[in-house]
Amino acid sequence: MVSTSQIKPALILQPFISCYALREFNTGNLSMPRPMHAVHEYYMTFFLKDQFCDVENAAGKFVGKYSNSLTTFFTEPNGCTYWKGNYRVFCVQFKSTGIFAIFGISQKILLDTIVPLDDILGNDSKQLTEQFESCKEISQMGVLMNEYLIKRLLYQKHTSYTVAIAAIANIIFQKKGLISIERLALDTNMSLRNLERKFINEVGIPPKLYARITRFYNALENKMLHPGKSWTDITYENGYYDQSHFIREVKSFSAKTPEELFNDTPPPTEKFTEVTSS
Repeated sequence: MVSTSQIKPALILQPFISCYALREFNTGNLSMPRPMHAVHEYYMTFFLKDQFCDVENAAGKFVGKYSNSLTTFFTEPNGCTYWKGNYRVFCVQFKSTGIFAIFGISQKILLDTIVPLDDILGNDSKQLTEQFESCKEISQMGVLMNEYLIKRLLYQKHTSYTVAIAAIANIIFQKKGLISIERLALDTNMSLRNLERKFINEVGIPPKLYARITRFYNALENKMLHPGKSWTDITYENGYYDQSHFIREVKSFSAKTPEELFNDTPPPTEKFTEVTSS
């Protein structure tokens, strides 16, 4: 059982960050696999107990261990992580434009990678980890993270369309990828080409690919939350034409069929608690 507490960031950060999450779990002598399939958010992870998990690439070859890190947009299958031990992990879930808006780093160069957090935060990575380790509650961690990220956000010089693209990406996110990009361009008074150019500059990938990954991820989440649902129901509830269309998308983004994905790397049971900011 994974125990997860979540808390919203400060209001000024909410266009760029979904939430902060604290996950606590003990696998005992077992190894818990977590597939690295396509995903539509960035995850900045601080390890506060056991300091590592093992990583295999898409070919199943062990490539090393990772600790404090930034997991970027995955647009294709990238292998699997394996967790064995007693973990307490603090995570910042960035929305689609969050890394660019807060750190000024081009997201185009970060796709499909796991970046050591020292490369993003420098010495601040160690200092923040030590501060988080001393916190008993996620609310205390949230205060520290808000203070740090707000300073980084206000330091950046944003483009004239940073907030607009963040809002467009958030619409795609809220609609679970089920939206016409052409209609979005029309509603925001942009040409499709202009929207695509600005979206790629801020997010790192085209809006149609972002929508596809968002829909794929939400389909998997739908199944995780409702394991009794048939794959046929999941297919049509998430706007796929038919099961063959759905299977092609899942294989494209995870290298497995839906059944294989859930049988080979079954999702852990997770208990969520929403924490209100003080």
